[in-house]
Amino acid sequence: MEKLISLRILGAAVGIAAVTVGAMTGVRGSVDGPGIEEFMQIRAPAMPVLSPDGSLFVGDWPDGVYQLYHRTVAENLDGEWARLTQFEDGISSYALSPDGGHVILSAASGGNEQDDLHHLDVATGDITPLLEGDEVVYSFQVWYPDSRGFVYAANDESRSDFHLYRYDMVERESIKLLDRPGYWYAVDISQDGERILVGEYHSASHADAYELDTTTGELSTLNPGEPVAYNEPAGYLPGDSAVAVVSDAEPEGIRRLFVRDLRSGDARKPLPELDAHDIEGWASNEDRSMVAISYNRDGYRAKQVAALPDFAPVELPPVDEGVVSDVAIVDRTLVWSMSNARDPGLAYMYDLEGGTAPIQLTVAEDRGIDLTRFNLPELITYESFDGLEIPAFLLTPPGYEPGEPIPILIEYHGGPEYQYRPYFGRLTQYLIANGYGVMHPNVRGSTGYGREFHMMDDYRNRWDAVRDGTAAARWLVENGYSEEGLIAAFGFSYGGFMAVATVIEDPQVFGASINAMGIVNFETFLEQTSEYRRHLREAEYGPLSDREFLRSISPIHRIEDISVPMFIMHGLNDSRVPVGEAMQLAVGLQSLGHDPELLFFPDEGHGLTRLENRLLLADRLIRFLDRHIGDEGRYTTPIVGENEMGSRLRKDRTETR
Repeated sequence: MEKLISLRILGAAVGIAAVTVGAMTGVRGSVDGPGIEEFMQIRAPAMPVLSPDGSLFVGDWPDGVYQLYHRTVAENLDGEWARLTQFEDGISSYALSPDGGHVILSAASGGNEQDDLHHLDVATGDITPLLEGDEVVYSFQVWYPDSRGFVYAANDESRSDFHLYRYDMVERESIKLLDRPGYWYAVDISQDGERILVGEYHSASHADAYELDTTTGELSTLNPGEPVAYNEPAGYLPGDSAVAVVSDAEPEGIRRLFVRDLRSGDARKPLPELDAHDIEGWASNEDRSMVAISYNRDGYRAKQVAALPDFAPVELPPVDEGVVSDVAIVDRTLVWSMSNARDPGLAYMYDLEGGTAPIQLTVAEDRGIDLTRFNLPELITYESFDGLEIPAFLLTPPGYEPGEPIPILIEYHGGPEYQYRPYFGRLTQYLIANGYGVMHPNVRGSTGYGREFHMMDDYRNRWDAVRDGTAAARWLVENGYSEEGLIAAFGFSYGGFMAVATVIEDPQVFGASINAMGIVNFETFLEQTSEYRRHLREAEYGPLSDREFLRSISPIHRIEDISVPMFIMHGLNDSRVPVGEAMQLAVGLQSLGHDPELLFFPDEGHGLTRLENRLLLADRLIRFLDRHIGDEGRYTTPIVGENEMGSRLRKDRTETR
């Protein structure tokens, strides 16, 4: 298959993306209940940060893109939010200084992921650009304890390397701290500001932890075990004489917490009760007397608080099961967000020295939909082609009884070194409220299940993960949840690759495929992705020097095996998976007489940041699914009406797939 880019497709793409949200009036469902537009606008303020003065910062998108907001009293749910930023494409992230006086804002244009850094003076509200540059990615890392500066990473001198710098807030100048080749990051700074915990990221299965002495430039290794493992610095303990490191170097391959004494070099495990779970987060307060540790429990994320340096447990009130994030301790107050099928990410806080119950900090915009009636996922496992047990989250419609085949969307996660987590899902809940099922398999290569499982798809084992994906569909058929032709494959990024590869591997079981920003040609992907990502991706997929193998796993070279309707979506500013991947697939299918549905966005990159674009994509996806595996024109919403499944779906399919 030639490497083709169609100007006709590009022109059509711009025309499609220019369709306004207003063109969606009359979306089916507006009479009987909320439509997809209402579901997609359910939201809660995100990224909560509690200031030392008791006020609260959040990111929110009432106008469609994330901006920074502030409220003077954190727990005043009826209080007014003050909008602090006006970036055209919103902010990517922000970081409040320890004294609460400064915010560093990360923002990019058009979804290109080339973040610039800006300074917000909290007292005046003034925003000043600090670090900007064409094709340069500036990444905030960590504040100095005295708030007089921060560490950032940038690939300004080499597009493939991220060096570390200190930005001095007083002198308004940068000072280079570490300029070794590699992908470097920083996580914590000693109280005297002279030592920094840094890491070098090689791949998702190989990273090294160090302490950097900024006065001498010396790096001291902190890895607690074998050198070729995943080792990540977490933070200093009180007195800065010991550090916490997360490593999967032990034989079980679980990412466990170690404490390393900087004087003796001895390492110990302070929390053996968490040995069965990947450690995912470390957040200590300013004086390092307490720490909140986040850990992975079968895809859910829980938290545990301990007093330092002895890691004595601090009792916490019970909370709903879900995915905890944004965990922080400010003085003696614990702050976190919770996301699950019924909670779109509300923020809470808890007094660690006398609290009786969590205090809610944010309120959801539910668009009049009763979120408490949303279905929770079921964690199941199924057997793949070689007997490996694959975990998956399955959601079915209210009132559904297994045995009646229903249309099901299988969503494969991106990464591939990632794990589907049971977050709040707007599209998912809309689908199950309208008679669909949704399955989220964590195929081999997913994180969260140990090092061995994570590396099972590396390099020459790539297609084994694809076979895990088709085994998911077969399990649904064999267990009476669906039937051949009523299942759609779907995914973003690497999940897009899976959505195309699975319908090639087992075309009979699938009825449609949705490729969102996915890889279809590993040669062109590796040639054209951002320079700093190429080395990381070669460690996963195989080197460009092995072009024969890369061609063997590239769906573009088996395009004639695609026999189902295909939906292709991509952002024109995508620096991770360049848009040429989507265009190759579209042109190839057209050359074979297919008519793939296309949706390209000229103002997006690797993901959709704008609400109007997310609404347009969701509407088009629903129409596509209804047309090819669903029941055109059907609409019921048990969430707002009786708790019954939608009308029976057609089983005698006549349309061409």
